[in-house]
Amino acid sequence: MRTKTWAALAAALLLAGCSSDGGDGSGDDGRNSTVDPATLCVANSCGEKTVLLTIPDAENLLFSPDGRLFVSGGTNVFEITRNGTEWVATPLLEGSCNFTGLAIQRNTLYANCFDKQLYAARLTAQPRLQPIHQYDIAAPNGLADGPDNTLFLANGPLATNALPNPQVRRLKLDPLDPMKVVTDEVWTRQGLLGPNGVQRSGNTIYVSNTGLGGLAEIRAYDIQPDGSASAGRQVASLLTVPDDFSLVRDSFLVAGFGTSQISLVGPDGSVVSSTSLLSFSFPSQVRLGQPPLFAPTDILVTEKGILGDNVSPIGNRLSVFRRKATTP
Repeated sequence: MRTKTWAALAAALLLAGCSSDGGDGSGDDGRNSTVDPATLCVANSCGEKTVLLTIPDAENLLFSPDGRLFVSGGTNVFEITRNGTEWVATPLLEGSCNFTGLAIQRNTLYANCFDKQLYAARLTAQPRLQPIHQYDIAAPNGLADGPDNTLFLANGPLATNALPNPQVRRLKLDPLDPMKVVTDEVWTRQGLLGPNGVQRSGNTIYVSNTGLGGLAEIRAYDIQPDGSASAGRQVASLLTVPDDFSLVRDSFLVAGFGTSQISLVGPDGSVVSSTSLLSFSFPSQVRLGQPPLFAPTDILVTEKGILGDNVSPIGNRLSVFRRKATTP
C-alpha cells in the first residue's frame, strides 16, 4: 500500500486542525446570526409566502458557509440555484433515495437516507453524493455537524419496517478523511420517544421530540468534557408535532408539521409569533435565508405535504416567507 507523502500528510493535518470544531458547517450558523429575532416577520399579518419550485417530498434544507443552498427530499438531494427569474433544482445523486437530514463539515455535505446509509459529497462545483456508511438503525433522520469531526443524528420518529428505537447517535469521522466514518454509537436515549430534527450550537445538541401523550418539545443535551451526553432538559414546549427547526441567536424557528404553520419560539420556550394554521402544507424545516440567493430575513420552508407522496400539489415544494412590500 502506498503511503502519503509528507506534504500531503501535512496538508491533511492542517485541514483537520482548522476545522476541528466543525466551524465551517451548520452547527453554529443560527446562534451566530446577525439577525435579531425580534425583527423577524413570522405572521401572516406582516408576511406572505411565495412558492419557489417543486421538491418531491421536501424534507430538509441547509446553506453552506458561502451561501449555496441544498434541499433534501423523497427522491434526491438538490442544489438550488437561480437562472434569471427561474429557480433550478439540480440532483446530487445518480439514482434515487428518500433523503432526510443534512449537515456540512470540512467542505463536505452529508445526507441521511432511509435506505439506512449516510451519503457524502465534496462541495466541488458539481458535487456528487455517494454512500459512505451503513447504519444499523431503520430511520436515520435529523443530522447536525458536531465538534471534533463528529456528526449527530436522530433515529426516528417512525420507520415503516421497524419498531420505534428513539435515540441520538454520534458518528466520529476520520480527522484526515471526511469521507470516512470511524465509529458509530448511541449517544443518548434519555427523554426521547419521537426524536426528529437535530441542531447544534457550540457544545449543545438540540433535538425536536414528541413524547408521552403527544407532548411536543425541543430538548437540549450538553456535550460533556468526556464527549458523553448530559441528562437533557426541555427548552421549549410546543402545541404542535414538530418536525425540524433552526436556531436564531437565543430563539428557535420551528416547522409545525401537525398544524401546518411555522413559529418563532423565544429563549424562554414560549411562542413569540406564528403564521396562521394551515398556512403551509405540512412543513418539515424552516431556516433563515443567506446571501447571495436570499436576504438574511427571508425564511425558507420545505413543505413536505403527505408523507410518501412525491407528486401531488399538496406540499412537495420549497417556499420562502418574507415581509410584505410596503406601498409608498
